[in-house]
Amino acid sequence: MKIKRNPIIAGLLSLIIPGLGQIYRGKNKKGAIILVAAIIIGNLNIIILPLISIANPVVPPLCNDLRAVWAYWIPRIAHDILSIWSIAFWIWAIVDAILIPSKKNKK
Repeated sequence: MKIKRNPIIAGLLSLIIPGLGQIYRGKNKKGAIILVAAIIIGNLNIIILPLISIANPVVPPLCNDLRAVWAYWIPRIAHDILSIWSIAFWIWAIVDAILIPSKKNKK
């Protein structure tokens, strides 16, 4: 007897923890890879943002010093772009968990 896995439950599980929906649907290796990637991305975001804030806590005044612009704005913009990509990755993991085709009985 085969257990039918609900795609909506898989999506909700991936909403809570990325990769869990894939594991629920039977794609254990793919789910584990997504879970590890989500942990790495999350930890990098947690580590990088305080380092950026500590390195340059004061907004530089408008000036022609390109080093001040580089030191203050570029790391913050990079962090924002990486955050957007991590959100896109999470949404992809949810949609992927929902759209995984059910395994059919092979004879």
